Amino acid sequence: MKISEAQQRHREQFSQTIEMIKKTQEQLPVAPAMVSWVRIVILPFSVWAGWYHHYITMFLLCLVAAASDYVDGWLARKLKKSSTPGKTLDILADKLFLSVMLIFLARLGAVNGLLALIPAWYHIAVVLGLLVVSWSIKIPVVAITTSERLTIILSYVLVLTAAGGLAYPEKSIFMKLTQAAQILTPIAVVLGVVSYFRFSRRLIQRYLQ
Repeated sequence: MKISEAQQRHREQFSQTIEMIKKTQEQLPVAPAMVSWVRIVILPFSVWAGWYHHYITMFLLCLVAAASDYVDGWLARKLKKSSTPGKTLDILADKLFLSVMLIFLARLGAVNGLLALIPAWYHIAVVLGLLVVSWSIKIPVVAITTSERLTIILSYVLVLTAAGGLAYPEKSIFMKLTQAAQILTPIAVVLGVVSYFRFSRRLIQRYLQ
């Protein structure tokens, strides 16, 4: 009897949390959202620039994308406009840009194919996982763990250094940084996967207690 009462209480708390999230996601902050859209808009131009060997342009566009990832979060905190839709757009923009660019740079031979595909498929899997969870509970869900944030940062480093190596082949610093990022990024991916499994387990345990 006590277990059933505890389960009912946790389910009610869970339902209240969902309702609270629904209320906070009614409006999408305009300024941070526009910055997040920058990554989505410039993605095809980045691919076009690399395809036609305009590597300096591609590198500069990747720099803008990486900077926009910081700026949208900074704006949301500065304006106190953090919201679930804003976080959803932010992570979708990150995942789309990073997964496509990592695959593209691997095709250009700027990075090791396998070591680039590991984080690329990780980003795709995270998006699909969040979409499935969001669909199941009927609201957008964004869970960004510390390891997930680290994986995004290192993925941007890998994209930037690889693009920089194509743009400035005479500068060996880009090659050295790319080699380091190729090793560190898959490690961060493993940590990210583990962190999501732990997060999911805690969420399920809390709900079932």
